[in-house]
Amino acid sequence: MFTSLFLKVLNREAASIKSKPEEIIERLQIREGQIIADIGSGGGFFTLAFSRKVGKTGRIYAVDIKMNYLDFIRRQSQREGLDNIIFTLSGEDEMNLPVAGVDLVFARNVFHHLPEPESYFANLKKYVKPGGRVAVIEHKKKGFDFVSLFGHHTSEEAIVRTMEKAGYFVEVIFEFLPDQTFTLFGAK
Repeated sequence: MFTSLFLKVLNREAASIKSKPEEIIERLQIREGQIIADIGSGGGFFTLAFSRKVGKTGRIYAVDIKMNYLDFIRRQSQREGLDNIIFTLSGEDEMNLPVAGVDLVFARNVFHHLPEPESYFANLKKYVKPGGRVAVIEHKKKGFDFVSLFGHHTSEEAIVRTMEKAGYFVEVIFEFLPDQTFTLFGAK
């Protein structure tokens, strides 16, 4: 029950006007038929939104390390009749994604949880299609709030440096999110 409540709170935060989900999705230029991996899919807000955008010919991989999170998203997708989501329980090194088969990897508020982000994203690179992209959205440090006090943030500079070491380059840095950074990377 606590997990379900927590995931509903995550979804409510992701859907809030302040989080600008429509603008995020618009900037990602998602098209029908694409394959997207939602890394750390949490409550599934973006997984479900992406599922609707890619349509019947696309696929979404909801990737998380917690099966109860994936089960929560599965129940929501069944209620909505969305059948293009593949639920993937992941470990540190393996994600069960199609090699060179993912158009977009989406990682929102995940970077700070990774113990070895450079090796994680270097390993992830094998799943990205040529010309594919990786979107990293991460909390900004801002004073004495939960995010700052409990280390739930990573600076944009640290993300860019880490991603470059992992074999990516910056395509674009978006600056419209008030409390988060949003960087889109391509694979070298």
